Amino acid sequence: MRFLTTVSFFTALLLAIPSSAISQEPIRPLGEKISSGHTLFNMHGCSTCHSVKGKGGAQTGPDLGRVTLWASPVLGAAVMWNHVPIMSKTIKDKKLKWPRFKGEEIGDIFTYLNSLNRRPGASVVFRANKAQGKSFFDEIGCQTCHGPPFGGGHYGPDLGEAVSRLGNVNAFSTRMLRHAPMMIERAKREKIHWPRLNGHQISSIFAYLKSIAVARKP
Repeated sequence: MRFLTTVSFFTALLLAIPSSAISQEPIRPLGEKISSGHTLFNMHGCSTCHSVKGKGGAQTGPDLGRVTLWASPVLGAAVMWNHVPIMSKTIKDKKLKWPRFKGEEIGDIFTYLNSLNRRPGASVVFRANKAQGKSFFDEIGCQTCHGPPFGGGHYGPDLGEAVSRLGNVNAFSTRMLRHAPMMIERAKREKIHWPRLNGHQISSIFAYLKSIAVARKP
């Protein structure tokens, strides 16, 4: 976990620029996001396995209050995504329920965690590249389960249709993690390697899918 955290953090620094994320939603006050994230962290059972600044949790997972990469919700979601196989097994062994994230809850949770260990200038926003997003979509193998955008899904839903109803990349990350348990089980049955993603890849895939959705509108 420490190695992955370090690599992901420096990857974020190389890809970060001071620009706004793709969004159609109004900007919410920071305090509101932090308060919401604290509530959601406990409501979704994150505190069952993870402590924060040494408090709570059963130490099954790392202390999330000591990790410094939560400045970017997308980066945090990527790290969580990469740990889905391990988390899914632990949750199953402990007979717990996978958190049913919705809306932009992932963004609020990581904003809350970042507020506990904030560093000056640590805010990370990824420059989404829709051309690279298409390449990532093809190379990672998203079409294996989801089919081509707006071409109908296979094992999973059509991601073109799904993204057309989402406001920004945080909502996209939330949806990905909400459906992760079903995806990991399907991947095992079909002997598909679990794709590892970083923040730039998630942001760019979302930008690529969103550009198609926008182009299809009358």
